[in-house]
Amino acid sequence: YHCFGCHQSGDHVSFLMDHQGLPFIDAVKVLANAAGVPMPEGSAAETNRERGRQRQRSALDAAAALYESTLWAPAGRTALDYAASRGFSRQTLEKFGFGLAPSVQGFLARQLQSEGFREADLESVGLVVKGDRGGLRDRFRGRLMVPIHDGRGRLVGFGGRSLDGREPKYLNSPETPLFDKSSLLYNAHRARGVAHRSNRLFVVEGYLDAVALAEAGIEEVVASLGTALTENQIKLAWDLADEPILCFDGDKAGQAAARRALERIVPLLSPGRSFQLLALPEGKDPDDVVRAGGREAFEALAAGAVPLVDAIFAHECERGVDTPERLAALEQRLEAVAASIPDTRVAAHYRSALRDRFFALRRRSAPAGNTGRPRRPQAAPTPPSARFPAPADTANALIDLERIVLGLLIRHPFLIDAFGERLTSTHFASEAHQGLAAMILEAYAATLAEEPLDLLEHLPQRARMCLNEVWGEPTDSTGTRLIGRFAVLTCNPDPIFVRQCLDVFLMKLDLREQAAELSAGSTRWIDGDDAAHQRLLSLSAAMDAQRTVLAEAERALADEANLLRRRKAQGDTGRPGTNSFDP
Repeated sequence: YHCFGCHQSGDHVSFLMDHQGLPFIDAVKVLANAAGVPMPEGSAAETNRERGRQRQRSALDAAAALYESTLWAPAGRTALDYAASRGFSRQTLEKFGFGLAPSVQGFLARQLQSEGFREADLESVGLVVKGDRGGLRDRFRGRLMVPIHDGRGRLVGFGGRSLDGREPKYLNSPETPLFDKSSLLYNAHRARGVAHRSNRLFVVEGYLDAVALAEAGIEEVVASLGTALTENQIKLAWDLADEPILCFDGDKAGQAAARRALERIVPLLSPGRSFQLLALPEGKDPDDVVRAGGREAFEALAAGAVPLVDAIFAHECERGVDTPERLAALEQRLEAVAASIPDTRVAAHYRSALRDRFFALRRRSAPAGNTGRPRRPQAAPTPPSARFPAPADTANALIDLERIVLGLLIRHPFLIDAFGERLTSTHFASEAHQGLAAMILEAYAATLAEEPLDLLEHLPQRARMCLNEVWGEPTDSTGTRLIGRFAVLTCNPDPIFVRQCLDVFLMKLDLREQAAELSAGSTRWIDGDDAAHQRLLSLSAAMDAQRTVLAEAERALADEANLLRRRKAQGDTGRPGTNSFDP
């Protein structure tokens, strides 16, 4: 090919590499697949694995085709109305392959089995689960379906948005041999070419946000599939652009996700590779912005995206800069940030840039002259209005907290989808609790239970003793032991509040584990070299930041819990929006 405008030329391989941003080997695989030319085969075991993957991909493709045809049939009217309310045109729905999983149980399983697909293949890609009596149950029901592809455009899973009030509101395919959401960015295969040519990429939280931006004409956008941005996703984003723009929601959850992303990005920085942060108005997500003001409104906000170094500095300043002690703590945290960057050249520049900002801040905060009047101190932080939850200063309180976490998962099984990834990495101090958590996750993966008793029925006998302490009798539908520890449940809290509680409780357990790790390693680090000292500072700073976030979240939940108690005392057991749930 040859372009008479830019004078670029090359062959079919370089065309895909230059215009789609594909690595050489992926470009060769794409061309071989398009031409029907088999790639060289590996061992017999690898050949068998590849044949299995081909069967699994065929099952996913057949499911996508069935979902899509159902959406455009008369039964899809409600789903199409919802899509229209989100501002999605028919062209966009077709481009992204939207579909509909109807509420009829067994709809997908019966159809695909009639087409010759095996139960094992349908199970292995997460389309179905086995029911109590051996029959197959559809994983997705009553949902607007969004196909999810890998970087080469191959279908690997689905995301489904509930249309009938079923929880959770958003449900992804489970982890499968093809689908690892921590190693995928939604829409990467479509965004790759545009992002590669423009060297610009937006990273949003949800796939419908990505679709909304694409509808508005911003095609260089990917989504993190609702997870905290992982190391693999950060590297994938860098494959598409040198400085992707993080665009998380403007609510507290989005701000917390942005902070976690900063912590993961900094140790991966290298020359020429960074991120920018785009702050959205409070309570708004990208979909809200483009629906209200179109592409122009979003581009205006995007023009204000800040470099990563400024975002880090602003984040560290949130904890106060109005006293010498707080300034000293800030200086220490900034040094720890720079020390956590492995690349020595980038670390040196960060150290210099952060010091410049620190000294400029100190000059601005100093009094213009000595007026003889003392400076007016800032008000002290407002203390929490109630103790919530139990204090974390004793081992017994944290053991009870572990029991509350497990009890909430049983009471609201849909929370397992939202927190399953974090639960697998959470360390429970009690081995019995660790084992029960694993059994709860296994039972839910096998049954997709929607009610406590359905989940309890599938827990093995060896879970009974621990279960009695965490929940109560296996036939207890209310969770007597759980309510005894977490009495606010008697006030009929909505799912949003319960989800926020579980998020905070897991943060407390994670903080306990980090504190234990820091304590165990402090002697070794203190006796070590400068790099070990900097590691100690970095861990301490990260824990301090997490404590601040945790304290703010606890205060907000304490206020909400008090409001629930007052409403209960006044005889108002309901509250508006009890059916809403945002993952």
